[in-house]
Amino acid sequence: MLDDTSRKVLTVLWNTYRNDPCRIDVGYVSQRSQRTEDQVKDAINLLVKEGFVLWDRKEHSFRVMYVRAEDKPAPNRGNWLR
Repeated sequence: MLDDTSRKVLTVLWNTYRNDPCRIDVGYVSQRSQRTEDQVKDAINLLVKEGFVLWDRKEHSFRVMYVRAEDKPAPNRGNWLR
């Protein structure tokens, strides 16, 4: 479950950068989400850990994968369900 700041930042990222991988403008996202730059950076780190955003360190770019938790596929829990 994402907190309010992470959901707001994810919404701004989705509406701004959903079409192609690119670099994040933290100042722009901070302004649009009405959060501080440190809050935005923490939220982006959480979104990467949760799998909503893919970060390519070599290219210094990212891609927004999912805008809602319902859209994100369930994690693979192994063979114990079979």
